[in-house]
Amino acid sequence: MRRAAACFALVGLALSAYAGTDVTRLTYQVRYYHSGHDEGWSSTLPASPGARLEVRALVSFVGTAPVAALSQLVFQPVITNWGDSHLLTNSDLGLPGPPDGIGPIGGSRSFPPGIVENQPGIYGRTSPWGVNPTTTSTFLRGHLGTGTASGMLRIAQAHITNWIGQGATSGATANNNVNGGGGVSIAQIANPSRLPSDPPFNAQTQNLVVFKFGFIVGQLSDPMVLSTPNTPEECGFNRTLENGVYVPNVRWFSNVNEAVASARSGFECQPAMIFLPAPPTFAIFTLALAPRRRRARSVHA
Repeated sequence: MRRAAACFALVGLALSAYAGTDVTRLTYQVRYYHSGHDEGWSSTLPASPGARLEVRALVSFVGTAPVAALSQLVFQPVITNWGDSHLLTNSDLGLPGPPDGIGPIGGSRSFPPGIVENQPGIYGRTSPWGVNPTTTSTFLRGHLGTGTASGMLRIAQAHITNWIGQGATSGATANNNVNGGGGVSIAQIANPSRLPSDPPFNAQTQNLVVFKFGFIVGQLSDPMVLSTPNTPEECGFNRTLENGVYVPNVRWFSNVNEAVASARSGFECQPAMIFLPAPPTFAIFTLALAPRRRRARSVHA
């Protein structure tokens, strides 16, 4: 009898019904690390234990609304069935910053910058998406799940210890993690507020590389089962409370000279899949979207 397929999933939950058919699409892609080039990105990839892989998050606007450039979004990547895979941190790469962090602390106007260039082997928020600076308390790191989230990895700010959608709705701890605001904050400086020393304004709407991280694939033992975190309402994207309901808070500039972004959209995610050979059969690792509603569970990371 064939063994069940093992699954490894990086999940961005979707709530694409908001704002009609206009959505912000977050696409995950993976590749083998290579120091000499930045090629080979794909939605599917075969791999083996011990392989060094890179993941990138791309953002695109899909719809008919007149948008000119991305303003801001926040999201929290989630990898299910993480097992003993190893997230590459500043300590592993010999980089400054918190040892268990992903990328430098700071932002677009920090010195040195708290953003990185889109190059092989360099991880964190890419330029120019660092308006909101991170600190020694809010740097980006991996959170290993416990309880019903056991075996899962979630990337968010260091102090965001609750699972997505959990936490207080008011008070000092309201941002941990009910509205998703403590994830990977992606934003660029509006043109009217720019200084000559600021990173160049990105006036694109398609395939924007906003965040990258890397990891070493771990060994497999027993087959794993794909697990998805909660419901689309308890999502990896930032939301804002309006009339008692949390709605998506993805924003785009309607024109490149806007001081405050006026366009909003829903969101969706596109998966990437990793096929991991694991004798005596193939184990399937999936960097995936959870597109359907599931019953909410109380889980904590």
